[in-house]
Amino acid sequence: MKQKMVASNVFHRLGIATLITIVWVVGFELVVDLLGLIFNRNLMSFLVSLQGIPESLVAFLPVILAVYFLVTAYTDFKWAIQNGISRSTLWQGRQIAMVLSTLLVYLIDELLTMTYRPLGSWRELLINFVIFLTLVLTCQAIGTGFSLLNRKWKVIVGIGLPVMLVILMVMLLRGLMALGDSAYLPTYAHSRFVGPLAWLFNMTLSPATPWIIWGIYLIVIIFLTKFFNSRLQLRRD
Repeated sequence: MKQKMVASNVFHRLGIATLITIVWVVGFELVVDLLGLIFNRNLMSFLVSLQGIPESLVAFLPVILAVYFLVTAYTDFKWAIQNGISRSTLWQGRQIAMVLSTLLVYLIDELLTMTYRPLGSWRELLINFVIFLTLVLTCQAIGTGFSLLNRKWKVIVGIGLPVMLVILMVMLLRGLMALGDSAYLPTYAHSRFVGPLAWLFNMTLSPATPWIIWGIYLIVIIFLTKFFNSRLQLRRD
């Protein structure tokens, strides 16, 4: 029952955030399109521009979901403590709500996508859902970890983590460019960064390798989320 309480609380807050986002997106699009109609007096152009509303919703709905699980870990924890819900039950309820809400948002996104382009293959749909689910899980882990920090460390980590990610992306891009300049990956066997990257590329020649890597990453992220959640404490700051 308490797991259902947690899931219902998540759905309630997420539903309000989603509804507000939809109202803003649709309202802004309508205002802009109506202004265009007033100035251009072209009804056909106005009707065509309305077709951009589903595309905007497709872009915003996944962001709202990811941001919700990024910023609400501590808020949900305080609510759980006030209602006599343990950390373990809170974690379980949030996982249930996260998976169900991710699936729901993904299905809505795909239905909206059908208004301006055809659906992809089943394999493409599955891969896109896995990527989306992994993104939401990652945001949840980061948000739960941030909830353990005080204001000072939130600023430090909030600045340092994006910098580290940018540096990592630059290194990855350089490695990919280096790999693209040569057809002989073993040439880079002694390189500090490109060598391991080349080994990874050779390994991914197996179709199962990306799924194995994803499975390991998923286990690590879920473990970190549960670990961070079990150490949440009420703060005064």
